[in-house]
Amino acid sequence: MTNAESQNVLLECKDLLVGYGEALPSVQIAFDFSLASGNVVALMGENGCGKSSLLKTFAGLLSPVAGEVSLEGKLLVEWSPRERAQEISLVRMSSAVPPRMSVCEFVRLGRSPYSGIFDSRTDEDNRIVEESMALLDVANFANRPIAELSDGERSRVFLAEAVAQQVKILLLDEPNAFLDIPRSHALFRLLKKIAVERQMGIVVSTHSVEYAERYCDRIMVVNGGAVRVAPAADARKTGLLNWTENYGHE
Repeated sequence: MTNAESQNVLLECKDLLVGYGEALPSVQIAFDFSLASGNVVALMGENGCGKSSLLKTFAGLLSPVAGEVSLEGKLLVEWSPRERAQEISLVRMSSAVPPRMSVCEFVRLGRSPYSGIFDSRTDEDNRIVEESMALLDVANFANRPIAELSDGERSRVFLAEAVAQQVKILLLDEPNAFLDIPRSHALFRLLKKIAVERQMGIVVSTHSVEYAERYCDRIMVVNGGAVRVAPAADARKTGLLNWTENYGHE
């Protein structure tokens, strides 16, 4: 039994095709996929291949063209938006932010699925927010407007908000796009740490083969009209990463 099989399956896809009314040109073959607790999966592929659409489908924001997505054994479409928000968070680093909202106020939004945006927060909510800001190293600028932060700082704030949401599934769309190399390594180490310690399942879109192989349990690649998944340790020998080396030499 593999490590993934011995753990709790959080998200499961059967015969899935994604797209907007019709299947994406880059995903013409229906595929199966499962995400287990404690696992980090790297999502890779060329620009425009549909990685963001795939993440939206996993999050329930985009309906499958074919097949189905289940969350903890229940079809994703059967969960209400509020219920889904307590289970899944999709973090996109390009998201717009309110111009005058402080870092602390933004991270507190992570508690909204539990209390509502305008409800008062409990001591437990405050503790979780403070813990999340400390974990992502953003507590030292908690009172600064998020709009004034650098791209790298803002990326960490977005992640802190998702961690404060205490979801079981974290979907990240290129979280290290604006981070320097040391902070990118730190981010991926942190993702693996929280996946294991909090028994979360994480799918992270990235262009970095090094981070995918070094820190992730499995690699999912969108290429050649298909979606393939392999253990990170086997990705090269199974040819899963050939597209990164042979591009333009077919």
